[in-house]
Amino acid sequence: MIPQMVDVETDVVVVGYGAAGGAAAISASDNGANVVILEKSKVPTSNSRCSAGNQMYPKDASFKEQYKKYLHAVSKGTVDKDTVDVFVEGLLKNPEWFKKLGGDLQVFRFPPATISLYIPSVTYSHIPEAKGLQLELYNLKQTETCPEHTGGDRVWNLLNRNLKKRSNVKIMLGTPAKELVKNDKGEIVGVIAESQGKSIFIKAKKGVIMTCGGFEFNEDMKREYLTPNPIFSFGNPDNTGDGIKMCQKIGADMWHMTKQATYLAPKVPDYEAAFVINLLAPGFVYVDKRGRRWADETHIECHEFWLPLSDFECEDFEYPRVPTYLIFDEEVKKIGPISYATMGYNVIANKYIWSSDNQAEIKKGWIVQAKNIPELAKKLSLDEKTLVATISRYNELCKANKDTDFGRPREFLKALEPPFYAISLWPCLFNTQGGARRDKDARVLDPDGKPIPRLYAAGEFGSIWGFLYQTSTNFSETIIFGRIAGENAAQLSPVES
Repeated sequence: MIPQMVDVETDVVVVGYGAAGGAAAISASDNGANVVILEKSKVPTSNSRCSAGNQMYPKDASFKEQYKKYLHAVSKGTVDKDTVDVFVEGLLKNPEWFKKLGGDLQVFRFPPATISLYIPSVTYSHIPEAKGLQLELYNLKQTETCPEHTGGDRVWNLLNRNLKKRSNVKIMLGTPAKELVKNDKGEIVGVIAESQGKSIFIKAKKGVIMTCGGFEFNEDMKREYLTPNPIFSFGNPDNTGDGIKMCQKIGADMWHMTKQATYLAPKVPDYEAAFVINLLAPGFVYVDKRGRRWADETHIECHEFWLPLSDFECEDFEYPRVPTYLIFDEEVKKIGPISYATMGYNVIANKYIWSSDNQAEIKKGWIVQAKNIPELAKKLSLDEKTLVATISRYNELCKANKDTDFGRPREFLKALEPPFYAISLWPCLFNTQGGARRDKDARVLDPDGKPIPRLYAAGEFGSIWGFLYQTSTNFSETIIFGRIAGENAAQLSPVES
Protein backbone atom coordinates (compact mmCIF):
# COMPACT_ATOMS: atom_id res chain seq x y z
CA MET A 1 0.00 0.00 0.00
CA ILE A 2 1.29 3.45 -0.92
CA PRO A 3 1.52 5.77 2.09
CA GLN A 4 -0.78 8.78 1.84
CA MET A 5 1.82 11.21 3.14
CA VAL A 6 4.95 11.84 1.07
CA ASP A 7 7.90 13.06 3.12
CA VAL A 8 10.38 13.43 0.25
CA GLU A 9 9.70 13.36 -3.49
CA THR A 10 12.37 12.85 -6.14
CA ASP A 11 12.94 11.20 -9.50
CA VAL A 12 15.37 8.44 -8.49
CA VAL A 13 16.06 6.89 -5.10
CA VAL A 14 19.42 5.13 -4.63
CA VAL A 15 19.55 2.73 -1.66
CA GLY A 16 23.13 2.45 -0.43
CA TYR A 17 26.08 4.83 -0.73
CA GLY A 18 29.09 2.86 -1.88
CA ALA A 19 30.82 2.96 -5.25
CA ALA A 20 27.79 1.49 -7.02
CA GLY A 21 25.41 3.94 -5.35
CA GLY A 22 27.71 6.87 -6.05
CA ALA A 23 28.10 5.90 -9.71
CA ALA A 24 24.34 5.40 -10.06
CA ALA A 25 23.58 8.78 -8.51
CA ILE A 26 26.10 10.58 -10.73
CA SER A 27 24.76 8.86 -13.83
CA ALA A 28 21.13 9.65 -12.95
CA SER A 29 22.08 13.24 -12.18
CA ASP A 30 23.93 13.57 -15.50
CA ASN A 31 20.75 12.41 -17.22
CA GLY A 32 18.69 15.16 -15.65
CA ALA A 33 17.15 13.34 -12.70
CA ASN A 34 16.77 14.58 -9.16
CA VAL A 35 18.30 11.96 -6.86
CA VAL A 36 18.01 10.98 -3.20
CA ILE A 37 20.65 8.62 -1.76
CA LEU A 38 19.62 6.68 1.34
CA GLU A 39 22.50 5.36 3.42
CA LYS A 40 22.09 3.20 6.52
CA SER A 41 25.40 4.17 8.12
CA LYS A 42 25.91 7.58 9.67
CA VAL A 43 29.40 7.54 8.17
CA PRO A 44 29.35 5.84 4.75
CA THR A 45 31.90 3.02 4.85
CA SER A 46 30.75 0.63 2.15
CA ASN A 47 32.62 -2.54 1.27
CA SER A 48 33.79 -0.85 -1.93
CA ARG A 49 35.23 2.02 0.10
CA CYS A 50 36.96 -0.51 2.39
CA SER A 51 38.37 -2.43 -0.59
CA ALA A 52 41.64 -2.01 -2.47
CA GLY A 53 39.63 -0.56 -5.37
CA ASN A 54 41.39 -2.67 -7.98
CA GLN A 55 40.00 -3.28 -11.48
CA MET A 56 41.19 -5.84 -14.03
CA TYR A 57 41.38 -4.79 -17.69
CA PRO A 58 42.38 -6.40 -20.98
CA LYS A 59 45.96 -5.32 -21.65
CA ASP A 60 44.78 -3.73 -24.89
CA ALA A 61 41.69 -3.68 -27.11
CA SER A 62 42.82 -6.77 -29.03
CA PHE A 63 41.97 -8.91 -25.98
CA LYS A 64 38.43 -7.55 -25.54
CA GLU A 65 36.55 -10.37 -27.25
CA GLN A 66 38.70 -13.06 -25.64
CA TYR A 67 38.09 -11.51 -22.21
CA LYS A 68 34.34 -11.82 -22.82
CA LYS A 69 34.70 -15.50 -23.73
CA TYR A 70 36.95 -16.13 -20.75
CA LEU A 71 34.57 -14.49 -18.26
CA HIS A 72 31.65 -16.36 -19.75
CA ALA A 73 33.57 -19.63 -19.29
CA VAL A 74 34.48 -18.73 -15.69
CA SER A 75 30.82 -17.95 -14.97
CA LYS A 76 29.79 -21.50 -15.98
CA GLY A 77 26.36 -20.41 -17.21
CA THR A 78 25.39 -18.60 -13.99
CA VAL A 79 24.96 -15.32 -15.87
CA ASP A 80 23.81 -14.73 -19.43
CA LYS A 81 26.32 -13.90 -22.15
CA ASP A 82 24.79 -10.49 -22.89
CA THR A 83 25.41 -9.34 -19.32
CA VAL A 84 29.03 -10.47 -19.44
CA ASP A 85 29.49 -8.68 -22.77
CA VAL A 86 27.97 -5.48 -21.35
CA PHE A 87 30.34 -5.74 -18.40
CA VAL A 88 33.41 -5.81 -20.67
CA GLU A 89 32.12 -3.03 -22.91
CA GLY A 90 31.38 -0.93 -19.84
CA LEU A 91 34.76 -1.73 -18.35
CA LEU A 92 36.51 -0.12 -21.28
CA LYS A 93 34.53 3.08 -20.68
CA ASN A 94 35.57 3.34 -17.03
CA PRO A 95 38.90 5.17 -17.53
CA GLU A 96 37.31 8.06 -19.44
CA TRP A 97 34.45 8.25 -16.92
CA PHE A 98 36.90 8.53 -14.03
CA LYS A 99 38.84 11.19 -15.92
CA LYS A 100 35.72 13.32 -16.32
CA LEU A 101 35.28 13.19 -12.56
CA GLY A 102 38.87 14.28 -11.94
CA GLY A 103 40.61 10.96 -11.40
CA ASP A 104 43.06 8.86 -13.40
CA LEU A 105 43.51 5.11 -13.43
CA GLN A 106 47.01 3.66 -13.24
CA VAL A 107 48.55 0.22 -13.59
CA PHE A 108 48.84 -1.25 -10.11
CA ARG A 109 51.49 -3.80 -9.22
CA PHE A 110 51.74 -5.56 -5.87
CA PRO A 111 55.14 -5.19 -4.17
CA PRO A 112 57.49 -8.03 -5.15
CA ALA A 113 57.91 -8.91 -1.46
CA THR A 114 54.26 -9.94 -1.25
CA ILE A 115 54.20 -13.70 -0.63
CA SER A 116 50.91 -14.78 0.94
CA LEU A 117 48.61 -12.59 -1.18
CA TYR A 118 48.27 -14.64 -4.36
CA ILE A 119 46.45 -12.66 -7.07
CA PRO A 120 47.19 -13.86 -10.61
CA SER A 121 46.02 -11.48 -13.34
CA VAL A 122 44.29 -14.32 -15.17
CA THR A 123 42.88 -16.28 -12.24
CA TYR A 124 42.10 -19.47 -14.20
CA SER A 125 44.92 -19.40 -16.73
CA HIS A 126 44.72 -23.17 -17.31
CA ILE A 127 41.28 -23.15 -19.00
CA PRO A 128 41.21 -23.07 -22.84
CA GLU A 129 39.57 -19.63 -23.04
CA ALA A 130 42.48 -18.13 -21.08
CA LYS A 131 45.24 -19.22 -23.45
CA GLY A 132 47.25 -16.15 -24.44
CA LEU A 133 44.91 -13.74 -22.62
CA GLN A 134 46.73 -10.75 -21.14
CA LEU A 135 45.18 -8.67 -18.37
CA GLU A 136 46.44 -5.78 -16.26
CA LEU A 137 45.40 -4.54 -12.84
CA TYR A 138 44.47 -0.88 -12.40
CA ASN A 139 43.36 1.37 -9.59
CA LEU A 140 42.75 5.07 -9.07
CA LYS A 141 45.99 7.04 -8.95
CA GLN A 142 46.84 8.86 -5.72
CA THR A 143 47.16 12.58 -6.52
CA GLU A 144 46.64 15.95 -4.84
CA THR A 145 42.99 15.83 -5.87
CA CYS A 146 42.64 12.15 -4.89
CA PRO A 147 44.92 12.01 -1.82
CA GLU A 148 43.39 9.13 0.13
CA HIS A 149 45.74 6.27 1.07
CA THR A 150 43.72 3.29 -0.13
CA GLY A 151 42.29 2.65 -3.60
CA GLY A 152 38.67 2.10 -2.56
CA ASP A 153 38.71 5.16 -0.32
CA ARG A 154 40.08 7.27 -3.17
CA VAL A 155 37.26 6.21 -5.49
CA TRP A 156 34.53 6.75 -2.91
CA ASN A 157 35.80 10.20 -2.00
CA LEU A 158 36.13 11.14 -5.68
CA LEU A 159 32.47 10.19 -6.17
CA ASN A 160 31.47 11.98 -2.98
CA ARG A 161 33.22 15.20 -3.99
CA ASN A 162 31.46 15.16 -7.34
CA LEU A 163 28.05 14.46 -5.84
CA LYS A 164 28.33 17.25 -3.30
CA LYS A 165 28.68 19.72 -6.20
CA ARG A 166 25.33 18.67 -7.65
CA SER A 167 22.26 20.58 -6.55
CA ASN A 168 19.97 17.81 -7.83
CA VAL A 169 21.40 15.15 -5.45
CA LYS A 170 20.41 14.84 -1.80
CA ILE A 171 22.32 12.46 0.50
CA MET A 172 20.49 11.18 3.60
CA LEU A 173 22.86 9.47 6.04
CA GLY A 174 21.77 7.34 8.97
CA THR A 175 18.58 6.61 7.03
CA PRO A 176 18.14 2.87 6.52
CA ALA A 177 15.68 1.72 3.87
CA LYS A 178 13.04 -0.63 5.23
CA GLU A 179 10.55 -1.42 2.48
CA LEU A 180 10.00 -1.01 -1.26
CA VAL A 181 6.64 0.46 -2.23
CA LYS A 182 4.64 -0.95 -5.15
CA ASN A 183 1.63 0.56 -6.88
CA ASP A 184 -1.34 -1.32 -8.34
CA LYS A 185 0.52 -1.79 -11.64
CA GLY A 186 3.41 -3.54 -9.92
CA GLU A 187 5.75 -0.57 -10.36
CA ILE A 188 8.21 0.39 -7.62
CA VAL A 189 7.27 3.95 -6.71
CA GLY A 190 9.33 4.63 -3.62
CA VAL A 191 10.95 3.52 -0.40
CA ILE A 192 9.90 3.55 3.22
CA ALA A 193 12.91 4.40 5.36
CA GLU A 194 13.69 5.24 8.96
CA SER A 195 14.94 8.70 9.87
CA GLN A 196 15.58 9.82 13.44
CA GLY A 197 13.43 6.99 14.75
CA LYS A 198 10.49 7.79 12.49
CA SER A 199 9.17 6.08 9.39
CA ILE A 200 9.28 8.25 6.25
CA PHE A 201 8.15 7.73 2.65
CA ILE A 202 10.45 8.80 -0.18
CA LYS A 203 8.49 8.84 -3.42
CA ALA A 204 10.44 7.93 -6.58
CA LYS A 205 8.77 9.28 -9.71
CA LYS A 206 11.09 7.37 -12.04
CA GLY A 207 12.79 4.50 -10.26
CA VAL A 208 14.63 2.95 -7.32
CA ILE A 209 18.19 1.58 -7.53
CA MET A 210 19.35 -1.00 -4.99
CA THR A 211 23.08 -0.68 -4.25
CA CYS A 212 22.97 -1.74 -0.61
CA GLY A 213 25.65 -4.41 -0.51
CA GLY A 214 25.63 -7.93 0.84
CA PHE A 215 25.00 -9.91 4.03
CA GLU A 216 28.47 -10.24 5.54
CA PHE A 217 27.15 -9.51 9.05
CA ASN A 218 23.90 -11.46 8.94
CA GLU A 219 24.66 -14.66 10.83
CA ASP A 220 21.45 -16.44 9.82
CA MET A 221 22.02 -15.78 6.11
CA LYS A 222 25.66 -16.84 6.30
CA ARG A 223 24.72 -20.11 8.00
CA GLU A 224 22.07 -20.75 5.36
CA TYR A 225 24.04 -19.87 2.23
CA LEU A 226 27.78 -19.96 2.90
CA THR A 227 30.47 -22.40 3.93
CA PRO A 228 32.53 -22.80 6.03
CA ASN A 229 31.30 -21.67 9.42
CA PRO A 230 32.04 -19.40 11.18
CA ILE A 231 32.93 -16.85 8.54
CA PHE A 232 33.80 -13.21 9.22
CA SER A 233 34.27 -10.08 7.10
CA PHE A 234 36.68 -7.23 6.35
CA GLY A 235 33.83 -4.84 5.56
CA ASN A 236 31.07 -2.72 7.04
CA PRO A 237 29.14 -4.25 9.98
CA ASP A 238 26.00 -2.53 8.65
CA ASN A 239 25.93 -5.00 5.74
CA THR A 240 23.18 -7.27 7.06
CA GLY A 241 21.28 -8.18 3.90
CA ASP A 242 18.47 -5.63 4.36
CA GLY A 243 18.02 -5.10 0.62
CA ILE A 244 17.69 -8.83 0.00
CA LYS A 245 14.73 -9.04 2.33
CA MET A 246 13.16 -5.92 0.80
CA CYS A 247 13.41 -7.35 -2.71
CA GLN A 248 12.13 -10.76 -1.65
CA LYS A 249 9.00 -9.14 -0.21
CA ILE A 250 8.08 -7.55 -3.55
CA GLY A 251 8.69 -10.72 -5.56
CA ALA A 252 12.23 -10.37 -6.90
CA ASP A 253 14.22 -13.44 -7.83
CA MET A 254 17.48 -14.07 -5.98
CA TRP A 255 20.70 -15.40 -7.46
CA HIS A 256 24.30 -16.25 -6.52
CA MET A 257 23.42 -16.44 -2.82
CA THR A 258 26.00 -19.15 -2.09
CA LYS A 259 28.88 -17.33 -3.76
CA GLN A 260 31.53 -15.29 -2.01
CA ALA A 261 35.00 -13.77 -2.21
CA THR A 262 36.85 -14.92 0.88
CA TYR A 263 40.39 -14.71 2.24
CA LEU A 264 42.12 -16.20 5.31
CA ALA A 265 42.84 -13.58 7.94
CA PRO A 266 43.02 -12.58 11.62
CA LYS A 267 39.74 -11.87 13.41
CA VAL A 268 40.27 -10.65 16.97
CA PRO A 269 37.58 -10.16 19.64
CA ASP A 270 38.39 -6.46 19.98
CA TYR A 271 36.89 -5.59 16.56
CA GLU A 272 33.77 -6.62 14.63
CA ALA A 273 35.63 -6.68 11.31
CA ALA A 274 38.70 -8.72 10.40
CA PHE A 275 42.21 -7.60 9.43
CA VAL A 276 43.69 -8.34 6.00
CA ILE A 277 46.88 -10.39 6.15
CA ASN A 278 49.99 -10.10 4.00
CA LEU A 279 53.32 -11.78 4.71
CA LEU A 280 56.57 -10.28 3.43
CA ALA A 281 59.02 -13.13 4.09
CA PRO A 282 58.73 -16.89 3.47
CA GLY A 283 59.24 -18.15 7.02
CA PHE A 284 55.66 -19.26 7.68
CA VAL A 285 53.25 -22.17 7.36
CA TYR A 286 49.54 -22.82 7.86
CA VAL A 287 48.39 -25.68 10.10
CA ASP A 288 44.87 -26.88 10.85
CA LYS A 289 43.26 -27.67 14.20
CA ARG A 290 45.07 -31.00 14.24
CA GLY A 291 48.43 -29.28 13.75
CA ARG A 292 48.72 -30.52 10.15
CA ARG A 293 49.96 -28.48 7.22
CA TRP A 294 47.36 -28.56 4.41
CA ALA A 295 48.44 -26.50 1.36
CA ASP A 296 51.07 -24.62 -0.57
CA GLU A 297 50.57 -21.48 1.47
CA THR A 298 51.76 -19.17 -1.31
CA HIS A 299 49.43 -20.26 -4.13
CA ILE A 300 45.84 -20.24 -2.92
CA GLU A 301 43.96 -17.58 -4.89
CA CYS A 302 43.10 -15.03 -2.23
CA HIS A 303 39.43 -14.62 -3.20
CA GLU A 304 38.71 -18.38 -3.21
CA PHE A 305 40.01 -19.48 0.20
CA TRP A 306 36.49 -20.60 1.09
CA LEU A 307 36.93 -23.63 -1.18
CA PRO A 308 39.75 -25.40 0.72
CA LEU A 309 38.46 -24.08 4.05
CA SER A 310 35.08 -25.73 3.39
CA ASP A 311 36.62 -29.19 3.71
CA PHE A 312 34.40 -30.93 6.27
CA GLU A 313 35.38 -34.07 8.19
CA CYS A 314 32.24 -36.09 8.93
CA GLU A 315 34.07 -38.31 11.40
CA ASP A 316 34.80 -35.38 13.70
CA PHE A 317 31.85 -33.34 12.45
CA GLU A 318 33.78 -30.12 11.96
CA TYR A 319 35.78 -27.98 9.58
CA PRO A 320 39.35 -28.90 10.56
CA ARG A 321 40.84 -25.80 8.88
CA VAL A 322 38.64 -23.32 10.74
CA PRO A 323 40.53 -21.81 12.35
CA THR A 324 43.86 -22.24 10.64
CA TYR A 325 46.97 -21.23 12.54
CA LEU A 326 49.67 -19.12 10.94
CA ILE A 327 53.04 -20.09 12.41
CA PHE A 328 55.92 -17.77 11.54
CA ASP A 329 59.49 -16.90 12.43
CA GLU A 330 61.44 -13.90 13.65
CA GLU A 331 62.12 -12.55 10.16
CA VAL A 332 58.42 -12.41 9.31
CA LYS A 333 57.75 -10.77 12.67
CA LYS A 334 60.37 -8.05 12.15
CA ILE A 335 60.17 -7.36 8.40
CA GLY A 336 56.81 -5.62 8.52
CA PRO A 337 53.21 -5.74 9.73
CA ILE A 338 51.47 -9.04 8.98
CA SER A 339 48.32 -6.97 8.41
CA TYR A 340 48.73 -4.28 5.81
CA ALA A 341 46.92 -0.93 5.72
CA THR A 342 45.71 -0.92 2.12
CA MET A 343 42.10 -1.93 2.79
CA GLY A 344 39.51 -2.98 5.37
CA TYR A 345 36.91 -1.46 7.67
CA ASN A 346 39.39 -1.43 10.55
CA VAL A 347 41.71 0.77 8.50
CA ILE A 348 39.10 3.10 6.98
CA ALA A 349 36.59 3.44 9.83
CA ASN A 350 38.47 2.40 12.98
CA LYS A 351 41.79 3.95 11.88
CA TYR A 352 43.73 0.98 13.23
CA ILE A 353 47.20 0.63 11.74
CA TRP A 354 49.01 -2.61 12.60
CA SER A 355 52.42 -2.08 14.22
CA SER A 356 55.39 -2.28 11.87
CA ASP A 357 57.13 -5.03 13.88
CA ASN A 358 53.93 -6.74 15.16
CA GLN A 359 55.06 -6.05 18.71
CA ALA A 360 51.91 -4.17 19.74
CA GLU A 361 49.76 -7.10 18.64
CA ILE A 362 51.96 -9.49 20.63
CA LYS A 363 51.37 -7.35 23.72
CA LYS A 364 47.61 -7.40 23.06
CA GLY A 365 47.72 -11.19 22.99
CA TRP A 366 46.58 -11.40 19.37
CA ILE A 367 49.90 -13.01 18.40
CA VAL A 368 51.27 -15.86 20.53
CA GLN A 369 55.01 -16.33 20.93
CA ALA A 370 56.97 -19.33 22.14
CA LYS A 371 60.56 -20.52 22.54
CA ASN A 372 59.91 -23.89 20.96
CA ILE A 373 57.22 -25.89 19.16
CA PRO A 374 56.02 -27.89 22.21
CA GLU A 375 55.44 -24.62 24.06
CA LEU A 376 53.66 -23.16 21.04
CA ALA A 377 51.45 -26.25 20.74
CA LYS A 378 50.44 -25.89 24.38
CA LYS A 379 49.56 -22.20 23.96
CA LEU A 380 47.49 -22.96 20.84
CA SER A 381 45.87 -26.07 22.39
CA LEU A 382 47.21 -28.17 19.50
CA ASP A 383 48.45 -31.74 19.70
CA GLU A 384 52.14 -31.42 20.58
CA LYS A 385 53.28 -34.60 18.83
CA THR A 386 51.52 -33.71 15.59
CA LEU A 387 52.71 -30.10 15.49
CA VAL A 388 56.32 -31.10 16.22
CA ALA A 389 56.16 -33.66 13.41
CA THR A 390 54.59 -31.11 11.01
CA ILE A 391 57.24 -28.44 11.56
CA SER A 392 60.06 -31.01 11.47
CA ARG A 393 58.72 -32.36 8.18
CA TYR A 394 58.44 -28.86 6.71
CA ASN A 395 61.99 -28.00 7.75
CA GLU A 396 63.26 -31.22 6.12
CA LEU A 397 61.53 -30.22 2.86
CA CYS A 398 63.15 -26.81 3.07
CA LYS A 399 66.60 -28.34 3.52
CA ALA A 400 65.95 -30.63 0.54
CA ASN A 401 64.82 -27.53 -1.40
CA LYS A 402 61.70 -29.34 -2.65
CA ASP A 403 58.19 -29.42 -1.21
CA THR A 404 57.07 -32.89 -2.24
CA ASP A 405 53.99 -32.58 0.01
CA PHE A 406 52.28 -29.53 -1.51
CA GLY A 407 54.57 -28.11 -4.20
CA ARG A 408 55.44 -24.81 -2.59
CA PRO A 409 57.96 -23.07 -4.90
CA ARG A 410 61.61 -23.32 -3.94
CA GLU A 411 62.06 -19.56 -3.62
CA PHE A 412 59.44 -19.57 -0.85
CA LEU A 413 60.84 -22.48 1.14
CA LYS A 414 62.52 -21.41 4.39
CA ALA A 415 63.02 -23.55 7.48
CA LEU A 416 61.40 -22.27 10.67
CA GLU A 417 63.73 -21.58 13.57
CA PRO A 418 62.94 -20.35 17.11
CA PRO A 419 61.52 -18.14 18.45
CA PHE A 420 58.11 -18.97 16.98
CA TYR A 421 55.00 -16.85 16.58
CA ALA A 422 51.41 -17.77 15.76
CA ILE A 423 48.02 -16.20 15.17
CA SER A 424 44.67 -17.80 14.42
CA LEU A 425 43.26 -17.15 10.95
CA TRP A 426 39.62 -17.40 9.89
CA PRO A 427 37.67 -17.34 6.64
CA CYS A 428 36.90 -13.65 6.07
CA LEU A 429 34.67 -12.18 3.39
CA PHE A 430 35.75 -9.48 1.01
CA ASN A 431 32.10 -9.64 0.01
CA THR A 432 29.12 -11.85 -0.69
CA GLN A 433 27.82 -12.02 -4.27
CA GLY A 434 24.14 -12.83 -3.70
CA GLY A 435 21.12 -10.62 -4.09
CA ALA A 436 18.39 -9.71 -6.56
CA ARG A 437 18.78 -11.18 -10.03
CA ARG A 438 19.35 -8.53 -12.69
CA ASP A 439 19.83 -8.29 -16.44
CA LYS A 440 22.25 -6.44 -18.71
CA ASP A 441 20.24 -3.24 -18.24
CA ALA A 442 20.57 -3.51 -14.44
CA ARG A 443 16.83 -4.21 -14.13
CA VAL A 444 15.77 -6.44 -11.22
CA LEU A 445 13.94 -9.56 -12.41
CA ASP A 446 11.14 -11.67 -10.98
CA PRO A 447 11.28 -15.51 -10.85
CA ASP A 448 9.93 -15.66 -14.42
CA GLY A 449 12.79 -13.52 -15.69
CA LYS A 450 10.60 -10.47 -16.22
CA PRO A 451 11.77 -7.01 -15.10
CA ILE A 452 10.08 -5.57 -12.03
CA PRO A 453 9.09 -2.11 -13.32
CA ARG A 454 11.21 0.79 -12.11
CA LEU A 455 13.54 -1.33 -9.96
CA TYR A 456 17.28 -1.56 -10.66
CA ALA A 457 20.34 -2.95 -8.88
CA ALA A 458 24.12 -2.69 -9.07
CA GLY A 459 27.31 -3.66 -7.29
CA GLU A 460 27.75 -6.39 -4.70
CA PHE A 461 23.97 -6.51 -4.25
CA GLY A 462 23.21 -9.35 -6.65
CA SER A 463 26.63 -9.41 -8.30
CA ILE A 464 26.80 -10.97 -11.77
CA TRP A 465 29.58 -13.34 -10.62
CA GLY A 466 27.88 -16.57 -9.66
CA PHE A 467 30.40 -19.40 -10.04
CA LEU A 468 34.11 -18.71 -9.52
CA TYR A 469 35.49 -15.21 -9.30
CA GLN A 470 37.96 -13.61 -11.67
CA THR A 471 39.94 -11.31 -9.46
CA SER A 472 39.25 -7.55 -9.38
CA THR A 473 35.95 -7.66 -11.26
CA ASN A 474 33.62 -6.87 -8.34
CA PHE A 475 34.84 -3.30 -8.03
CA SER A 476 34.63 -2.72 -11.78
CA GLU A 477 31.07 -4.03 -11.66
CA THR A 478 30.04 -1.40 -9.11
CA ILE A 479 30.94 1.40 -11.51
CA ILE A 480 29.70 -0.24 -14.73
CA PHE A 481 26.24 -1.30 -13.58
CA GLY A 482 25.89 1.71 -11.30
CA ARG A 483 26.24 3.91 -14.37
CA ILE A 484 23.83 1.75 -16.37
CA ALA A 485 21.22 1.69 -13.61
CA GLY A 486 21.41 5.46 -13.07
CA GLU A 487 21.07 6.27 -16.75
CA ASN A 488 18.20 3.85 -17.38
CA ALA A 489 16.22 4.91 -14.31
CA ALA A 490 16.66 8.60 -15.12
CA GLN A 491 15.36 8.17 -18.67
CA LEU A 492 12.02 6.67 -17.63
CA SER A 493 8.87 8.72 -17.87
CA PRO A 494 7.49 9.75 -14.47
CA VAL A 495 5.07 7.30 -12.91
CA GLU A 496 1.42 8.18 -13.33
CA SER A 497 -0.12 9.47 -10.13
